[in-house]
Amino acid sequence: MARIIDQVRIRRNTIETNTAEAQTTGDLALKALLAGVHTPAGEPTPAWQAYMMHFPDLSTAQLNRLLAVDGTKDDPELKKKRAYLVANGVCGPNSPNSVMLALRVNSIDAGLPGAQCDPEP
Repeated sequence: MARIIDQVRIRRNTIETNTAEAQTTGDLALKALLAGVHTPAGEPTPAWQAYMMHFPDLSTAQLNRLLAVDGTKDDPELKKKRAYLVANGVCGPNSPNSVMLALRVNSIDAGLPGAQCDPEP
């Protein structure tokens, strides 16, 4: 199973060479940021869910991690990692190859079944 960071890198590589896809990622990210993670009822907002689901081939456990419905909603480090993942997407075609991606998102898989994170840079 590919890690979340691997799926994010695949998306990054796609938008690096495809302006239309980069714009799609940017639009989804902006909508997710404006909507927030959860509704007042505690469910993921449709915009947050749409952004996270546009990463390819995520397992249910990985998607639940990104949607913060896996018991990590209040984890301060994972909040930062999810926020960075969305905030970085807003750049769209302007900066698809963020050098901070590995630092900010790499260990978002920590604790998921079969996950083995790269060492922190």
